[in-house]
Amino acid sequence: MPFLVLFFLETSGLSLEQVGQMLSISAFAGILAIPVCGMIVDRLGTKPAALASFLFRGIGTLGYLIFHNIWGVTIAMTIVIWGQRAWPVANQAIITQLVPSESRTMWFGSSRSLRNLGNSLGMLIGTGIIAVFNTPFAYKTLIFIDAISFLIAAVLIAKIPLRNQPKVKKEPTSKKAFAIRFSFDPNLMRFLVAVAPITFMYVALVFTLPAFTKEISPDLSWIAGVLFTVNSLAVLVLQIPLLFFTRRLSDMNKMIVGSVVLGFSYIIFLGSALLGSEHLNFFIPLLFVGILFFSCGEQLFYPASATIVGEIGPAEKRGQSISNYQLLFGISNAIGPVIVGYLLTRNISLSWSFFVVLAFLGVFLQCVLLPKKYGQSLSREERIS
Repeated sequence: MPFLVLFFLETSGLSLEQVGQMLSISAFAGILAIPVCGMIVDRLGTKPAALASFLFRGIGTLGYLIFHNIWGVTIAMTIVIWGQRAWPVANQAIITQLVPSESRTMWFGSSRSLRNLGNSLGMLIGTGIIAVFNTPFAYKTLIFIDAISFLIAAVLIAKIPLRNQPKVKKEPTSKKAFAIRFSFDPNLMRFLVAVAPITFMYVALVFTLPAFTKEISPDLSWIAGVLFTVNSLAVLVLQIPLLFFTRRLSDMNKMIVGSVVLGFSYIIFLGSALLGSEHLNFFIPLLFVGILFFSCGEQLFYPASATIVGEIGPAEKRGQSISNYQLLFGISNAIGPVIVGYLLTRNISLSWSFFVVLAFLGVFLQCVLLPKKYGQSLSREERIS
């Protein structure tokens, strides 16, 4: 996403606000993939969902190089986002299916560490190409490499001998048996409301940082790639140690602590926006401090929340529960670019202030809603029953 935003700005002639609108249109269309993937996981297993995720992303990314009009690119982007939205559901379901309850948070963290190893290498390569060349051809080269990597991943997924989920007793079939269900049980609804502000600000940063640095100074376009490389490396290096040192905290407390740290990172980004390009000696270091705090916060929030949501509801509806949770990320990806694009083009500091308010709201909701149901003295299974 960081280089994708810059790719469209550099090669399409679209404005920042138009790119944001295009991203939001495709993201709204891509939301459909989340509940569909949940049904695929529950009915066919995790492997078909994972395979489709990588194929869609590879084919759609190639479409960025083939289509040269806004609607063709929007269709290609929608296909990519279908794959993006499907992968977290499939990934969470795979880990929840194969790993015992007490070890899942650590496994979610390990999965993120390995993924960020690849992300950091990609960011380093991409940043180097952009820093040296910074031409439309350089951006197209990055997009091509991205597409090929997804297709290679699809081939590797196809070779994995992953067993299907255990068969469960099916409920009587009704006329609505294949309908996408959006109903939530009370526990899941309370959880989703509590984490919604944090998931939005967590997702929106991927769009905000590249656009923010470009608005501050076009000469700083390269720094977004460096920041996300630092983010990826931080997850790679710190994810397992952070989960180890916080192992005595419940998953709920890990979420709350992670949310507080995420909020603090946005306060730092707000400080950098107030300084602006006139004080680059402080502006750039603050960006790096902010991304480090953001990295630590997400490393506590995401694995803990992924563990909890995978245990809400019966095993035969696990895909549905996870897909309902991932809908928050899909909706955030859909509305985030429009909101951030609007705020950045009006007032740069306003966008970061908005995120700071969301952070405090998210912490408040988690403290008010979740502890009433998920007591610290209870086991994880008892907390979600």
